[in-house]
Amino acid sequence: MAITGAQLIAEVEALAKQSGDKYFYGGTSASTGFDCSGLIYAALQSLGYKNPPRTSEAQYGWVTHITNAQLQPGDLVFAQFPGDNAPPGHVGIYIGGGQIFSAEDPQLGIGISSLSSWAGNIVGYGRVPASTTSADTTADVTALGGGILSFPGEITGFFGDAKTFIDALLWIVNPASWLRIGSFGIAIILLIVGVYALMSVGSDEPLFKMPQVVPVPV
Repeated sequence: MAITGAQLIAEVEALAKQSGDKYFYGGTSASTGFDCSGLIYAALQSLGYKNPPRTSEAQYGWVTHITNAQLQPGDLVFAQFPGDNAPPGHVGIYIGGGQIFSAEDPQLGIGISSLSSWAGNIVGYGRVPASTTSADTTADVTALGGGILSFPGEITGFFGDAKTFIDALLWIVNPASWLRIGSFGIAIILLIVGVYALMSVGSDEPLFKMPQVVPVPV
């Protein structure tokens, strides 16, 4: 199922209104307020996207990149303003007419800015993928001849399991690992001896019995 740009705009604006247009750093709900990427994240979730990316950096890597000439209402605009986190540190949604709707900052709250006011700070533009599944489960790759191959999540899981096996093998052959194992074994032996010694305290039996001396006939 795909969503339209108009649906995403409507959901973003509705959530902002529910929050009272309140900006809150790290916020992803109307009860607390939203930051820029939290507002997009919450709207995508409301529209049925499973585990959408949370941060503006992750969202930038997830969207389909487009040019300024391809920009349409509902597309995302990414920017890097002074003081932002790792680029792109800010994201907003293009609502048409040269305007962007975003959670700006604690002073300005959530509102509309002109696209031209972001000029010089824009990192890129992106279109939300037309899918309600998690970006981690399916990847579409264009094959030779123009076809599309769908690689299910099982392939990703296979390589993840292979990496785990290789990491375990490297740990086993590492001399430092054997040193840790040996130290652990010695500690267990000392612990057993200590417990045995405590159990022998107060008894007439010696801790270690010496072998009896057998007299040798002369």
